[in-house]
Amino acid sequence: MRTASRNWLVILFLVAAGGAWAQSTPTVPDTIIYTSPSQEVQRTPFERFWTKPRIVPKLGVGAMDRAFVELGIQWHSIYRHPLTLLSHGPYTTVDVFIDDSNILLGPKLGYEVTAGLFGLAADATYFIDHNYDGEGGNRNSLMITPKAGISILGFANVFYGYAIPVSSDGGISSISRHRFSLVFNLNRDYFDLKDAPRRKVRSGK
Repeated sequence: MRTASRNWLVILFLVAAGGAWAQSTPTVPDTIIYTSPSQEVQRTPFERFWTKPRIVPKLGVGAMDRAFVELGIQWHSIYRHPLTLLSHGPYTTVDVFIDDSNILLGPKLGYEVTAGLFGLAADATYFIDHNYDGEGGNRNSLMITPKAGISILGFANVFYGYAIPVSSDGGISSISRHRFSLVFNLNRDYFDLKDAPRRKVRSGK
């Protein structure tokens, strides 16, 4: 009987010790928690690699049926990881085509994503063809342009795009469907990625 009692005591001790060890063993949460003097904040494991988004100049040159310049801004963020470099963000720019007869403007809204040496983008452009007939007449056309090409880590992109008219009149026939462009995202964080500001952490609930 004494032996049986001792065995039960040993078993209970082991169970209690195992439960206490399991409760004290730390687990890795899906979200890393940080505590600040003012409030509790949290950051997912990959957020620390993203730089703080910035409004940066977006400048470029290109050609469709004629040469053009592209001027605008982008809400730009860079993902700095030991294995790769990514970037993304929405942008708004204006294509300016100038020739001897008239001015063609193309304000647009779009989104761009790059990963290493590859990039994708798409935008909606509303072309405004001023004085196309030499008598003060204007015509307009809305086009959607998906683009893809080579990227230098998101800082410079060489893209080919294909413009798809979505206007009811079929678009402006003098505008080429094919688009080639070289565009620069002038984000100063590219020159100091190690110390670039990171995204703000989110407030915990």
